[in-house]
Amino acid sequence: RLSMAAASGVSSAVIAMFAERQKRLAAMVAQAQQLDAELLRVRRRKRQARAQWEQPLSDVVARISEKFRAMFDHIDCLGEVSLRKAGDGVISSSSVEGEEGGVDDEDYDNWGIEIRVAFRRNEALQALDNHRQSGGERAVSTILYLQALQSLVAAPFRVVDEINQGMDERNERLVHSLIVDSACQQGSSQYFLITPKLLPDLDYHPLMKVLCIFNGEWQPESFNFGKYISNARRSA
Repeated sequence: RLSMAAASGVSSAVIAMFAERQKRLAAMVAQAQQLDAELLRVRRRKRQARAQWEQPLSDVVARISEKFRAMFDHIDCLGEVSLRKAGDGVISSSSVEGEEGGVDDEDYDNWGIEIRVAFRRNEALQALDNHRQSGGERAVSTILYLQALQSLVAAPFRVVDEINQGMDERNERLVHSLIVDSACQQGSSQYFLITPKLLPDLDYHPLMKVLCIFNGEWQPESFNFGKYISNARRSA
């Protein structure tokens, strides 16, 4: 070092400092390489863990969307269900040692189901919310989403209360028909539809049972249902 310092005109202290910093830089490079390798292993394990639940989840959402789309097509409208992925502003799987570039979609707390509908064929699909669609359109979308969801879930019975409130006559008839078709299939769960009012001349099925609850202070002591039915048939 003394000969190098003498030959270069640089002090031996500077030469020693340079050599020390070279050692520190080499140690830092080695540590960075180790951290990169560990980071890559963590990302691979994370990607494997995510694949175990994300693909089955996507498959279920796709099946729900298929049912939902078919029912909306039945009422001459458009609808789909998708898995909405959210990010937190951090790309946590950026390229390392040839790994594919990352995507900011790992804010799992804010993932969710997005329902998109269009009640006119010439319109684009829009997310279902309380700003774009009317109350009746939201009610139709909700009951059809529940129908699509219930087709994949085993349950002994299902209860829907006043889902037809706020619907126009056309949509109420269409939704009632869809409910009857799904509820009266062989092997389906028992289905209770509770409503304070029904439209006349709806579709009914031999497996359905209609229960009329008469409640109030001014009810007669007895009802002659046969007479009511005969009068209705004569006036039809």
